[in-house]
Amino acid sequence: MDDAVFARLARLAREFRASVRERSPLPVSNFPAGMELRANYNFSDPRGLDHVVADVARWMESGTLQVTHPRYFGLFNPSVHASSIVADALVALYNPQVGGWSHAPAANEIEQWTLRALGETLGWKGDEFATHFTTGGSEANHTAVLAALADRAPGYTSGGTAALTKPPRIYLSDESHHSFVKIARACGLGEQALAHAATDSSYRMRPDALLAEIERDEALGLAPLMVVATAGTTGSGAIDPIPEIAEIAAERNIWLHVDAAWGGSAALAPRLKTHLAGIELADSVTWDAHKWLSVSMGAGMFFCKHRRALKTMFEISTGYVPPTVEGGVDLYKESLQWSRRFIGLKLFFALAEHGMDGLGRIVERQANIADSLRERLRAAQWRVVNDSVLPLVCFTHDAIDGTSLTTQTVVERVLARGRCWISHVTLPREKHALRACITSFDTTEADLDVLIEDLQGAIG
Repeated sequence: MDDAVFARLARLAREFRASVRERSPLPVSNFPAGMELRANYNFSDPRGLDHVVADVARWMESGTLQVTHPRYFGLFNPSVHASSIVADALVALYNPQVGGWSHAPAANEIEQWTLRALGETLGWKGDEFATHFTTGGSEANHTAVLAALADRAPGYTSGGTAALTKPPRIYLSDESHHSFVKIARACGLGEQALAHAATDSSYRMRPDALLAEIERDEALGLAPLMVVATAGTTGSGAIDPIPEIAEIAAERNIWLHVDAAWGGSAALAPRLKTHLAGIELADSVTWDAHKWLSVSMGAGMFFCKHRRALKTMFEISTGYVPPTVEGGVDLYKESLQWSRRFIGLKLFFALAEHGMDGLGRIVERQANIADSLRERLRAAQWRVVNDSVLPLVCFTHDAIDGTSLTTQTVVERVLARGRCWISHVTLPREKHALRACITSFDTTEADLDVLIEDLQGAIG
């Protein structure tokens, strides 16, 4: 190995992190290096690693939306702690196979210890649930549906949907994540398995609408399988009323899954945790560390109170994998993945570096910055159209009439200035708005000044 290459990598990491605020968060252009890429990398002539590092770093800096920028007010893609960079490098160095405990007992124990500590912040007891890391929230949500089918739909694991006497139904709000559309297709249930309960004026699932959907389906001979409550919707940051939804699910013997991919991190912040009340009642939970805990992608987490359901769905016996070690957990027998990357090390590093309370303070600080943004927008005569306690702000202005000036036009004008990144969102009942999420722990009041100035310029 060339020491100079590793020294260059370390220098790149230091310099980029130190200078990212001075850059534009937007790509310089639509990857003009594409021609250079095709011309210089035909893969017939070897190139020195130092040249490859220099080229790729240049392309990443000029041809990438910089989601670690403090003025990227974006889509749950965070700035990352330096410890994530170190952890991912160590994972690549040792390349442990975490799918089987016998191959990577240290990595498995680190992941399980980390996950159990976080599970306890949800109100779950460490010896009462199964848990593992996933590639992201979509895989975790997929795992939840499969676990529910194994537990509540006898015959599915051996006979598939053909073995089911009644078509299963999954209940979501009309603001739930669209990963469930893909999941319903992939599980063989089809999109017709999804029932969307209406939301209230704050974009939260209405328990009365949920109950009406369930009663209608039961009358039609369908089989309610799962209710998905969302803790932090992608569009507006809404948190569904989990206690009321949990009560309905328990009365009807329906699996309760809480998709807290983003909002789960509120469990670490005392001011926000109360808004997750009821999450301890769930059968399963999705939570992504790579959203609001500021570790590099991907680091999804799945928590489940029914290990037997996971084993029913995923357990396999083979003649080519070493036998299970007593006291160890072979994750390939309890999850979708077989070969597994050591995903959890970066989260272990973040917890070790900052402590649980330290990460909680970082989470709460971002929520405080969002509160400040709401106040500044209102002072500048903008209207905030969501009421989330999470750091996501949806807003509009009377000057935006939807014809001569649209929200999309405002977004384009803000992006054209090259100083901030925001997005357009369509909320239920076709309400168009601008969307800004505090995704970086480095975002300051000065960054809000820049955003407000660019917004005012966009409507001026």
